[in-house]
Amino acid sequence: MHGTVDGSTHGGDIRYFLLPLPAGAESYGASDGTTLSTDDVAGQFGNASEMPEILRSYGYKDDAADRRYRTADGTQEVYVRLLRFKSRQMAKEFADGLSFKHGDTFDIAGDDNAKGIMLKPEQEAWTGKMVGVSFSGDVQYEITVYVKGTPDRALLVDAMKRQRERLATGG
Repeated sequence: MHGTVDGSTHGGDIRYFLLPLPAGAESYGASDGTTLSTDDVAGQFGNASEMPEILRSYGYKDDAADRRYRTADGTQEVYVRLLRFKSRQMAKEFADGLSFKHGDTFDIAGDDNAKGIMLKPEQEAWTGKMVGVSFSGDVQYEITVYVKGTPDRALLVDAMKRQRERLATGG
């Protein structure tokens, strides 16, 4: 796999830009990540039948990838999804337009463009999750962190920072 960054434009295989697996992490599926069709992406939203047209209206380039992994200590499951758009502005507008029906929103330290959503479990023995949404250049990204109990925001902030750096530098 190969990818390049030229200003705000990402080239090559979008899987190249996925958040790297931490040491000892176990990937679910292909360790390099999976490319997603437009139908795959649309199916991840509540309005799946309308989503392909919505994506096209934002300049989506039919180029997406995801990866899910569990950390070496088994305490976190992390899901990362990248969507490539025709321009930085279109990726920004798509990220800004995403909303969640439930959960408490919070800022992601170090990224004025990002937003986080906390979804606490009803009981501490159940799984809680956080979702972070942002963009870097022409790529919109979303990271979901699942943990037992109420999640620590720092886990999402760290993953978002590492993903942002990967997209900014390509390395």
